[in-house]
Amino acid sequence: MPSCIICGRTKNQTSKAANVSFHMIWSLIKQGGHKSDKKMTSSLPYTQFEDENYSDDQLDLPMTPREIKVYHIDDTYETVLVTPSTTSEQVCSQIGKKFISQFYAWSIVEVWKDEGIERTLENHESVLICYHRMEDKNNRILVLRLNDKMFHMFKHPEEFSLYRSLDISTKKQAKIIQKVLNGDTCPLHFSQVWVYDCNKTKPLWDLTVLLLKDKNLYLTSNHKSVVPHIKRSGISYLHNTIMSITRDKCQVQVWAYLGDFRIFTTNKKIPGAPSAHCLCLVPDSGIKRYIACSSITTQSYWMCAMRLSKYGKQLRDNYRSFVKKHNDANEYEYNKKPLPNESVRSHVAMDFSGNVGRIVEDPKEALAIAQAETGSVRRSWRSSGRTTPGLQAAVTKLENDIHLSQPWYHKNMSRDQAANVLHALGNKDGVFLIRESKSKCGSYVLSFKCGGKIIHTPIVTQMDPLNDQVCFTLDNGVIKFYDLLQLVEFYQLNAGSLPTRLMHYVVQVPVVPVTK
Repeated sequence: MPSCIICGRTKNQTSKAANVSFHMIWSLIKQGGHKSDKKMTSSLPYTQFEDENYSDDQLDLPMTPREIKVYHIDDTYETVLVTPSTTSEQVCSQIGKKFISQFYAWSIVEVWKDEGIERTLENHESVLICYHRMEDKNNRILVLRLNDKMFHMFKHPEEFSLYRSLDISTKKQAKIIQKVLNGDTCPLHFSQVWVYDCNKTKPLWDLTVLLLKDKNLYLTSNHKSVVPHIKRSGISYLHNTIMSITRDKCQVQVWAYLGDFRIFTTNKKIPGAPSAHCLCLVPDSGIKRYIACSSITTQSYWMCAMRLSKYGKQLRDNYRSFVKKHNDANEYEYNKKPLPNESVRSHVAMDFSGNVGRIVEDPKEALAIAQAETGSVRRSWRSSGRTTPGLQAAVTKLENDIHLSQPWYHKNMSRDQAANVLHALGNKDGVFLIRESKSKCGSYVLSFKCGGKIIHTPIVTQMDPLNDQVCFTLDNGVIKFYDLLQLVEFYQLNAGSLPTRLMHYVVQVPVVPVTK
């Protein structure tokens, strides 16, 4: 629950949406962008900028290493040794070296369970400082979570239409967005939202126009006052943690300065809020301010604009380091690492020592070849003939066990655990895992996400009458596979009977007992 009582009333809830003249505003703010002259001061992977705006890490802590707990989404945790200079990215790498694929965009998330809010730590942020702030609070933890949206605005800036509503050409719009992404200009963004300020004696949800400009958030109940306010681009405001009640002549009120707040999102419905898509601004004083957006898209626009405004070039530097690290990792994996496991039936042990090639029929010989696919094939000649029962048994055993070493297979995961894991990974279609069925011994279940829903599809076993071999199928035998690896490889390329292709698998996480 928030630190103050959330009322069920909404001011002007039935008011019509403000019809802001975006094209009029643009002509007034062409040259109004705030530019930063700060230079990079370090060659570290994540450069720290000497700027008062990056106040998140300004806490004096001893440099002595300290153990902290970072939780997984299944409530188990890892103990990590950190110092005040240890960044979020470095903690993810430490944990990742143990058992998690380095190709995933892992992040540390600060979760306040009681308040129902959370935020993803930026890659340059000190994990220990964050941990220190919430250490004496109950039900506040750090969670390791997959987050492929951390730098989405850099990869797909066209999806964040911060300037699309302005009456400017596409070419000019692209130039402006590039300046914003480079940290040369602060983003300007505004829309109609509901705000809730716990500083007030009798707080309630106010319908207003919220304007972000030069790291300041402004409020106005009259959308017509936005235009004259932006005209006065030379005005500077003092920022305080306590909201100023002073209004300028244009009736635009300073509401918050982003440098004084950490930006959270809500992970549950706030009682009385007009929308489920809320942001929460938390200062060091702990007195929160809420922003309710009309849709999840509007919420993502505001989060993007606030992050770019608050961190500027630091965020750009984080992204460049992220890209470099992953490019280096991809090159290393391509040149040094062996190819992934493939289905046993994708390979046949052959002997080319004679005039013609032959299939190796000796069970022990075939088993050794299958287990070490890159090893040399023995060249002892044998007469060709039909496959012996021993060879068939050896290959069958390998096929039955090959899924055990795959990262998408979770042997001991229950249906509820699978649902919780998939829910925590966002709304991306095609995220999947395969687990052992708890209700039917020896059977398997494909759990995946599509359209925001978790789908559990049983993998049916059938007998192949031609080869007298057990097969796996998802569509009652229309398409059959000799092992689970073949099944996954097929549905990664084809949707088939499923509503989506299998796009992203959930990697195995070792079960670590939680100490109480």
